Amino acid sequence: MALTLLFLALDYLFSLVFLLPIQDHRGRYRGFPYMTLGLVLLNTAIHASFYYLLPRWIGEEAWSALSMNLMLLPTAILEGEGLGALSMITSAFLHASWAHLIGNMLFLWFFGRKLEDVLGSLKFGIFYLVCVFVSSTVSVIGNVALPFTQGTIPCLGASGAIMGIVAAYLFLYPDERIRTFVMLAVIPIPFTLQMPAWVFILYTVTGDIVRGWLEQQAEALGFIYSLIGSFAHLGGVIAGLTCLYFFLPSELLHYRHRAGEKL
Repeated sequence: MALTLLFLALDYLFSLVFLLPIQDHRGRYRGFPYMTLGLVLLNTAIHASFYYLLPRWIGEEAWSALSMNLMLLPTAILEGEGLGALSMITSAFLHASWAHLIGNMLFLWFFGRKLEDVLGSLKFGIFYLVCVFVSSTVSVIGNVALPFTQGTIPCLGASGAIMGIVAAYLFLYPDERIRTFVMLAVIPIPFTLQMPAWVFILYTVTGDIVRGWLEQQAEALGFIYSLIGSFAHLGGVIAGLTCLYFFLPSELLHYRHRAGEKL
């Protein structure tokens, strides 16, 4: 009981205090981040056309059926229904709202362009898709294991893949200082904080671990605690930390950034 109360208090803190990264000390050295910008524009274009144009073209009923096929529904994947494993990719390009999209794209732009500098545009694009697939896989496993919903709630959003990008940034630049804009719920606070990258990312990951544990406890009692994709986020972190090795240039395989060092 005490542990549950502690986790509830922590989750309230994590949901109340939002840290938005706005600056670090890493400049671009390869050129313009075309792939990162392309992913941001693609996600935005899909969101606008999917919710505002497509329903008018094919009708609301057909649009609703298509939506269910494109979103990640764990039970459908395991039973081979709908688009099957392909929905593990398509769901990452759909978002529930403009706020959901904008939040994800801000993180993608901040961390993605720095990682694209290191990997190059093509490798970065492939790495992003790998993070999409791994995060979706962990999401399927985690959600099916929930005792109440058992994977019957559809999932969508790019946050799992973006957490893979964030984790890869941590792997390369753990001591890099990130200036963050602090928000309480939706209210901006008129000051910023600087913190090492590992502190910023630990704050984010801890929130997902706490929320995932609370989801398990709540569903064991027969109710839903949260619809945030904590398992997808954690899957993205796993992908970012483990799969990055296969994409790094050979000269960076054993490199670790030191604070203040220029690459």
